[in-house]
Amino acid sequence: MAIIMDGNGRWARQKNLPKSFGYQKGIKSAQCIIKYSKKLGVEYLTLYAFSLENWQRPKDEIAKLMDMFREYLKKDIEKLIAEDIRIIFIGDHSKLDEDIKIAMKSAEDRSSQNSFCLVIAMSYGARDEITRSILKFNEKHNKESVNKNNIEELFESIINPHQIPNPDLLIRTSGEKRLSNFLLWQIAYTELYFTSKCWPDFEKQDLLDAIDNFNKRERKYGK
Repeated sequence: MAIIMDGNGRWARQKNLPKSFGYQKGIKSAQCIIKYSKKLGVEYLTLYAFSLENWQRPKDEIAKLMDMFREYLKKDIEKLIAEDIRIIFIGDHSKLDEDIKIAMKSAEDRSSQNSFCLVIAMSYGARDEITRSILKFNEKHNKESVNKNNIEELFESIINPHQIPNPDLLIRTSGEKRLSNFLLWQIAYTELYFTSKCWPDFEKQDLLDAIDNFNKRERKYGK
């Protein structure tokens, strides 16, 4: 399952609160949904935390978001690791401060043997992911080793080094109906579910509603 956690700022504006309050409430919602997903038997959950496009936001807003992420790595991530949750970060992390990258690597290493897998898309963009994977592909494979029968499998091994299954269900909150450059390679046959609720208001029942809607669909995979 994958979730675009949209609407934190909108939630704050609706309540005449600073934008940071929306992000703080969104973090609490994320913790709740992560733990509940594990309880429901979901094996992989990917959350869109911060996109490459988000770097274009005002510098003071980015600074606050990075400070929140630091705090999340210190406290909330530790709680998840203690509850048998594996952490994987995807994205282009070159723009992140060194202390953040070190903390992310530490969380991945210390949780690598845990069962439930939480994938956090941080400084992530799907087109960027595909572009970087193409460059790696060209470095790794020569023309003689590639043919029309194996090229997709070989490319998959590069774009998905952790062997994360493609999501069955993608949820987006806040009423927007677009993908926003998220997991474009991975969601070729993923079912999409949109809700008007802003992410800070997304609760356990909303997740159950999305899963129930998914279970009523017939997946044909183009057949």
